[in-house]
Amino acid sequence: MKRSSLKKITAATALVAPVAIVAGSAVAGSGGTEFGAIVTQLQGWLEGGLGQVLALGSLAVGLGIGIVQQSIMSVVVGIAMAIAVFYGPGVLTGIITAGLPW
Repeated sequence: MKRSSLKKITAATALVAPVAIVAGSAVAGSGGTEFGAIVTQLQGWLEGGLGQVLALGSLAVGLGIGIVQQSIMSVVVGIAMAIAVFYGPGVLTGIITAGLPW
């Protein structure tokens, strides 16, 4: 193994190890009800008209870039972004509420 790659691995480990240790002890608490209105509002926006506008906009931009670059990858990224924006809030809410103890 080259010396430079060993240094890179050591540096990456030194940066990631403290984050992994802290993240292991981080648990979502049952409090925080003061943010409930904001969560509801953002979820309503993303699942409603704003989510549709963002999904259609990202699809249109992906199609436009795909035409200019003559590549299908931009269209795939646009479709993936549209799917993530439109369905993402529901999936994340399901994951978060499934993990909460109440």
